[in-house]
Amino acid sequence: MRKTSTVLALVLTAVLAAGNPAAARAHARTAVAAVLQLTNAARAKAGCKPLRLSPALDRAARRHARDLTRHHRYSHTGSDGSGPGERIRRAGYRWHLAGENLYRGPHSAREAVRGWMRSPGHRANILNCAYGHTGIAVQGPPSHRMWVQEFTAP
Repeated sequence: MRKTSTVLALVLTAVLAAGNPAAARAHARTAVAAVLQLTNAARAKAGCKPLRLSPALDRAARRHARDLTRHHRYSHTGSDGSGPGERIRRAGYRWHLAGENLYRGPHSAREAVRGWMRSPGHRANILNCAYGHTGIAVQGPPSHRMWVQEFTAP
């Protein structure tokens, strides 16, 4: 029942978000919460502590997702040549270990996390118990959504 209600909420907010910026922001918040919940469930199975959202990492993820969407790119390198660590630092976060997951296309948080868990490098980021903080963003229309998840250890 819980899975069904989560999926229904995501679909409903996506439909409402189609032409409404406030609804689009609400959909993004719902999607971020779902990615965090799914990521932390996978981490719990591996014996890792849950990740906590960081406002600075959320900023870094949103900026990169917006940049990738705006410039029709799919890369860990920003349009200005920056890498994940530099973007995270610019957002105001001091770190000693950082990683980034990207995914383009999935309609739901569940699809994004499932895809990351099937990729060895992305899975390693999610299951790296050294990471304690995350930032998550989703940008763009359902036909080509961009998902960005930042990971850090302070």
